[in-house]
Amino acid sequence: MWLIFEPEAAYYAAIRGTEAEIKRILDYGKRIEEEIRQGQDRTKDEHAFHKAIAQATHNEFMNKLMPILYQAISKGVVLSTQSERAIMDTISDHKMLMEFLEQRNAEGARDAMRIHIMHAIKELNI
Repeated sequence: MWLIFEPEAAYYAAIRGTEAEIKRILDYGKRIEEEIRQGQDRTKDEHAFHKAIAQATHNEFMNKLMPILYQAISKGVVLSTQSERAIMDTISDHKMLMEFLEQRNAEGARDAMRIHIMHAIKELNI
């Protein structure tokens, strides 16, 4: 389900998100990178990052999916601590996604989110 909905959420966030919403996503992304580099638990900010993307879609259905997505995100954060590659992919994938969101490039944002999820599936065997 994660792979079906989150790339589309990134797509619509790039199109519909306000400047403030895009900035909030970027701020959470930067905070997550810093938490990763400092070895801190990033679960709360990962949830907030993905929730901010969902909110920027201006689609209530996406907000209703958040509890399900939180489960996948929480599992991914825990599993990623066992894989240096997964951690590095998260940093680079988030940067790519944020770059496309900042540029308002919806297709790029969709593809970046798809890549991010595919990396997680591969590296974390989920």
